[in-house]
Amino acid sequence: MTVGDVPVNNRPSLPRVLSFSRRENDFQLKSAAYLNEGFEADETNLHAKTPNNKSENSQPSFGPNGNSIKICATNVWTKLRQSSFIPTRLRATRLTALWLLGFASWGTVLLLVGADAAPPNGKLWLLILLSVVAKAGGWLAVQLRLPGLLGMLLAGMALQAAGVVSIEGPYLGLIRVIRKASLVIIMMRAGLDLDPNSVKKLKFTILRLGWMPWAVEMCCVAGMAKWLFDMTWSWAFMLGAVEAAVSPAVVVPNLILLREKGFGVVQGVPTLVLAVTGIEDAISIATYGVITSIMFSTGSLVFSILQGPLSVFAGILTGVLIGFLSKFVPDKNDPYVISIRVFLLLLGGLVAVLGFDRLSLSGAGPLAVIVAAFGAGTAFAYQGWPVGQNQVALTFGVLWQFFEPVVFGLVGAQINVVELPANTVGLAAACVFGPALVRFIVTLVLLSGSSLNLKEKFFVALAWMAKATVQAVLGPAALDLVRNTEDKQLAEFANIMFIVCVISILLTAPVGAILIATTGPRLLRKATNSDDRR
Repeated sequence: MTVGDVPVNNRPSLPRVLSFSRRENDFQLKSAAYLNEGFEADETNLHAKTPNNKSENSQPSFGPNGNSIKICATNVWTKLRQSSFIPTRLRATRLTALWLLGFASWGTVLLLVGADAAPPNGKLWLLILLSVVAKAGGWLAVQLRLPGLLGMLLAGMALQAAGVVSIEGPYLGLIRVIRKASLVIIMMRAGLDLDPNSVKKLKFTILRLGWMPWAVEMCCVAGMAKWLFDMTWSWAFMLGAVEAAVSPAVVVPNLILLREKGFGVVQGVPTLVLAVTGIEDAISIATYGVITSIMFSTGSLVFSILQGPLSVFAGILTGVLIGFLSKFVPDKNDPYVISIRVFLLLLGGLVAVLGFDRLSLSGAGPLAVIVAAFGAGTAFAYQGWPVGQNQVALTFGVLWQFFEPVVFGLVGAQINVVELPANTVGLAAACVFGPALVRFIVTLVLLSGSSLNLKEKFFVALAWMAKATVQAVLGPAALDLVRNTEDKQLAEFANIMFIVCVISILLTAPVGAILIATTGPRLLRKATNSDDRR
């Protein structure tokens, strides 16, 4: 196809980015014509005009002239626009709006709280400063082709090393709530992005892979923790339960991007990976809650043992109820349907997590969230919102942009690099990579009877190597458990657990994200048309 005697395919195109709507992607594709040198954009009909040709009698010129300088400047501008350092107009205005929202939120807190939110030493102000710097660190890491959460973690470590931020004081309770809210948001996003048809087709594979690789890795981590750190078995298994969880913060955005490009959609690979990730996180948190309850509870031992089955039953029942309500309330034709559904799922998830935590059934809350999200997403799909076009899921993605720097920045701010013993760091790395290798092999064995080919099996096993979210939430929670205790051994075990979680994030999150992004297009089969992508 040619336009103005010039092939359209020769035009440079903008890189497709993961945006909040299809409209922005379409706008970027249309705006590619504006970047082609020698073409003049006709804003009326978006057709390209033929560039002016030089006359045959024109004499060759030596040295720079106006035309060559213009072409050179155009080339430089084109390269800058194609890079991510200069955003598109829509992205720039969106970022400006987000910054204005953040500034307005801080202003509101300052007027309500007063000195604690005022610079330079207010505790809330330091928390806001940590979030902003962590967000900037995440942006810089993305420009370097690294996971954003790694930059956020390092930014928090830098602020702690500089003595700017310290995690203490009267707002520790608020920090715990922020961690739990972030877990609700990312798991709600994961559940809403599950394809119900793929889940139905792969239900037995999902049930088998939802706990077996996790259980094997948990036992391996517990055994190595007992051997390397001389932990008690209760602390060793608590560490194993946390360490074995796959990170939705790494897996979810990368799998959604691959799915939008059509990779692995027909075989249901993105849904398989996302579903197992959500199930594992729920099991990890439930196991952590049961173990901590048995270790620190002063109540009945029988109730502590029954917490596991009770958490599973209560979580599934609550999730089904929230998902069922989301189907009918509000009506799908309501003009405010998106906003109401977002608030219903978000507040329902927070009530479930915080409420079950108050009832000493901490594992039931995350399970209720993932079940509610999947039920609601299934209902929305049958009502005309296909997977990938769910506006509620996209809204939770926006919310995660606010909570992610807070969570990972806080984890980094709790790491004192100077006091980290080199021997403990080395043993922690061994405790991470050894069980991960065993998990990789076990996953391949369990996938042997599935319909996936060998390349897809390798991708699935690699995608579950990344650790970040549960480790970032429950690693510091272990320190909170022993914060007021005088038992030095308990404090040492909690500190070791926190160090292992941090080393796990630093080592596996960037490696996992890079492996998913680079191996996905090479190992997964691509859908041939738009219908296969849905």
